[in-house]
Amino acid sequence: MLSSITSFGINQAKNLVKFFLGKPLTYPSLGSMTLDKDDVRIAKTWLKNKAKWNDDSLVAEYERMFAKWNGSKYAFAFMGGRVALSSCIFALDLQPGDEVILPGYTCVVVPNAFQFADIKTKFCDIELDTYGLDASLIEDKIGPQTKAIMLHHLYGLVCRDYEKIINIAKKHNLKIIEDCSHSTGAKYKGHNVGNYGDVAFYSSEQSKVFNTIQGGVAVTNNKFIADKIKSYYLKAGLPDAAWIEKQLSNVILNYFQYKHPQRWWMGEVMRFRYKKMHLVSTTHEEECGIQPVHYGRRMPAPVAAIGINQLKKIDRYNSLRRQNARKWDGWCENNGYDKPLIINDSVPVYLRYPLMVLPEKKRNTSWVIDEIGVRAGIWFRSHIHPVDRSVNGCPNADRAVQRCINLPGLME
Repeated sequence: MLSSITSFGINQAKNLVKFFLGKPLTYPSLGSMTLDKDDVRIAKTWLKNKAKWNDDSLVAEYERMFAKWNGSKYAFAFMGGRVALSSCIFALDLQPGDEVILPGYTCVVVPNAFQFADIKTKFCDIELDTYGLDASLIEDKIGPQTKAIMLHHLYGLVCRDYEKIINIAKKHNLKIIEDCSHSTGAKYKGHNVGNYGDVAFYSSEQSKVFNTIQGGVAVTNNKFIADKIKSYYLKAGLPDAAWIEKQLSNVILNYFQYKHPQRWWMGEVMRFRYKKMHLVSTTHEEECGIQPVHYGRRMPAPVAAIGINQLKKIDRYNSLRRQNARKWDGWCENNGYDKPLIINDSVPVYLRYPLMVLPEKKRNTSWVIDEIGVRAGIWFRSHIHPVDRSVNGCPNADRAVQRCINLPGLME
């Protein structure tokens, strides 16, 4: 406790210096920016009302609400986008030894989900307009064991080769899995992404477009596939009471750490208060490719309650992201940087605004604070973020790893 008090005193002394020098005490956060006081109130209410933690009707309401908002026929809520992906793998009846083509620029939890199901993965390079799978390279990767292609819409952009990839899959009788974890609410030809493939998954993890701390949704418009997801869903257990308490506590903690106007001091206070409750998004086990014991759970009522409240605000926040992106567009035009591509008939959501810079400017992003007035994100540090794992034969992904930084999608 003494060390915590000492640390608090040192940090506040630094803040006092910043104040007198006219420097900002806080910067826009790269996560949990959609949490508000109403989410905190909901979390506190549910922490006091444990009797209804197993109320499946509220989860069903959340799933219906998500499906209607997203324009999908069926939706199933899990305790992570990675778990939603695992349900999609099961629903497509992928078998051990089958092969799936993935972008060579992704998060470790994606190949993990296939590894946990004994599915082989073959990585394909990306394009650098939207950081999506490069359709021109896919057919060379298709082999006799290939059963599916997973495309992603990264940073909230709609991937450049969306229709081309889907047409390639149809040509070769392959299934399409859409990774929409960065792009909940992005549109293509008037429909939300995730409705053009066979299955799709979304994430409501704390760094994503909407936030339940941890959570995810699987969707499909195919009844047969939906029945298969449901069978996976019904076998999935619920998190225990201690885990649910941590989830709700992290709603409170994250609001004060990342969103509250006085987070420069209140964030530290709440970190001390909730330090035993802190949840990490990707565990050390997952980084090592080991399936955690808590993997494979479906969403409980208290987390669904936060999800329902987040969905009520998602369109407004996505509109704000687009407004902020126009600011970053202007900065790029004035400073000689390439803007990310908005493909025809698409409406991005800009979870983050990707920017290609010189490698040394990615290694040390302190210049972003001086020149732009925000802190930069560094998704992805490697091909398989956040672990130090490379993918061979993906030169565009190499370039993105070396050069791509991200500016915040939401400001104050």
